[in-house]
Amino acid sequence: MQQEALCCTLEALADALPKRLDTLAAVQLANSLVPTLTQCYSMEEKEVFPLLRQSSATFEQTLERLHAEHIEDEDHAAILADAIFSFARAPSQGDAEALGYLLRGLFQPLRRHLAFDREVVFPLFRWALGG
Repeated sequence: MQQEALCCTLEALADALPKRLDTLAAVQLANSLVPTLTQCYSMEEKEVFPLLRQSSATFEQTLERLHAEHIEDEDHAAILADAIFSFARAPSQGDAEALGYLLRGLFQPLRRHLAFDREVVFPLFRWALGG
């Protein structure tokens, strides 16, 4: 799963700060961050959410909350990507603690979101598909 791998990469970067920063890997991560989340969330919102809405109106509030989380995550990812680029350009002048906080502020909620998807959303999706 792309998001799980993304979380692991974000965590590895946070753990490497400030002394073991691989600037090339950091820049590659920053470049892929928003597109990866956008692709994953777009698929979920275009494929999964409509079928759940069609299956039952009781899911609407949950789907609205998940949509709001998607927007928040994408906004946080854009801020984080900028922070990674800045830190990679001048690590000695950057604030490793602040960057670590931003990194953890994305991958921890992403992992919670993924757990909810695995435990609730995807089983409901399979149910809605009739299987």
